[in-house]
Amino acid sequence: MLRSKTTITALAATALLSLSSLALAGAGVEKAKAQPEAFTTPMKLLKVNHEVGSAGGTAIPAATITQYGSTLTVNCTATGGCYVLVDAEAQVSPTATEASTALCIRVDGVSTDNCPFLTRTSTTGFTSFNHRGGVSVTTGTHTVTTHVYTGVASQLYNFNTEVKLLKK
Repeated sequence: MLRSKTTITALAATALLSLSSLALAGAGVEKAKAQPEAFTTPMKLLKVNHEVGSAGGTAIPAATITQYGSTLTVNCTATGGCYVLVDAEAQVSPTATEASTALCIRVDGVSTDNCPFLTRTSTTGFTSFNHRGGVSVTTGTHTVTTHVYTGVASQLYNFNTEVKLLKK
């Protein structure tokens, strides 16, 4: 019985990822360049970076992926490679009409998981949304950036990004 539940869960997760990919491809947000990864064995935490800031109402053009925060450089010194895990959050102002939102996490310029749609913007109050993504990297120096997307013009206010570098 456990095996069949695991299989059903895996199939459901695969279907969900496929639908997310199709939705983004149709919206022209960003195509997948890397596959989401998970790990089941313990890893050693090497470094944590945490950035909290306010973009003070920086414009987000409609249907445009817009970078925010700092470009972070992480250095994997482990011979077997590392895992970069990013937890990002953004807050946008009310919009004229509801629209889809997404957060994109990129490592070395490559999206970790398709920039999934997260929620709809509010027309009456600020909207906050978050996303977590991770990817394996080789030994060496890598850049991590975060990006926000809204289907209609908006403004970015508060943001919060945590980047963990883990040894495999």
